[in-house]
Amino acid sequence: MKRFLFYTAIVLCSFLLQNNIFACSSLIDATPNLLLIVTFSFGFIRGKKEGMILGLCCGLLMDVCFGDCVGYYGLIYLIIGYVNGVLGQLFYKEFLNMPIFLCILSDFLYNLYIYVFGFLLHRRLQIVTYVEQVILPEVVYTAVLTLVLYKFFLNLNSRFENFEKRSAKRFV
Repeated sequence: MKRFLFYTAIVLCSFLLQNNIFACSSLIDATPNLLLIVTFSFGFIRGKKEGMILGLCCGLLMDVCFGDCVGYYGLIYLIIGYVNGVLGQLFYKEFLNMPIFLCILSDFLYNLYIYVFGFLLHRRLQIVTYVEQVILPEVVYTAVLTLVLYKFFLNLNSRFENFEKRSAKRFV
């Protein structure tokens, strides 16, 4: 139950920060994708099941607030959570090289998905402009924030696991 409340608080805080604080900031035109960082991080750290659940929750939250149809963002976040959950079983979680690379790749694929289904199918073919003005700044900004947030989420996860182990020992 505590983990569920923790995930809910993390998703809501990330959503509010991403769409209110960072979106209104005049520091840089790009907005970091904090929900993608949450989905990626917990998928990579906790596995594909929790990555998919968090991804679906983040995506449905985006769908309800900004989407034209339900499932547009939910699908891509769910896929990102699943793929990073599978990759998290293969790679060592404490080194930052692979998580940063996977976050950059996830954000690039997320933006490519948005371009294909949001613009290309509506005959807006300015991919070079979209890459220069939207994808690259967002990927860089998201990667920089991933350096900080991934380590934070990794430490929080280890604290939760230690707490759950102590609780299980007391129960038995």
